[in-house]
Amino acid sequence: MTKISKELLGALESDSAHDLEHVLKEKKKGDFEALQSFLSLDPSINPKHRAKAIYALGRWGDPAPVADIRRILPRLDEAGRISAIDALGRLGTNEALAGVLEYVNDPSPHVRKFVAHALGKINTSEARAKLKEIEAKDQVDYIRAIASKYLKSEHQHP
Repeated sequence: MTKISKELLGALESDSAHDLEHVLKEKKKGDFEALQSFLSLDPSINPKHRAKAIYALGRWGDPAPVADIRRILPRLDEAGRISAIDALGRLGTNEALAGVLEYVNDPSPHVRKFVAHALGKINTSEARAKLKEIEAKDQVDYIRAIASKYLKSEHQHP
């Protein structure tokens, strides 16, 4: 694994995602590479650290890790899938959209909630079409409401 700075390790070990803000503000290349090193299924990696690393990568804004996030996504626990879907929605590439679409029917309503938010952020015609399907068919009221919110505001997005 890539060398991890004490600051980054402290942020990953913290109970608050806000502790990653300084790392994200500074955007050091070494930290980006260290965060990417968590995109492995190595069993020695703490799943909470992996989920936070994915969270940070989504906010970093560089789409380079999209393929790796998609590769590990099927093997992640619920918290990891939530972080991964959120990250893919923020990164917004066509490949990220494809990854999000694979989880529209995830058994976890918490994951599906993040799918709806990710599709709303991506806001392409394909994403909006899937939001219409979610709005009409999801079993959970608040997920349908999220989809509806993004569809109603679609005229405000480019």
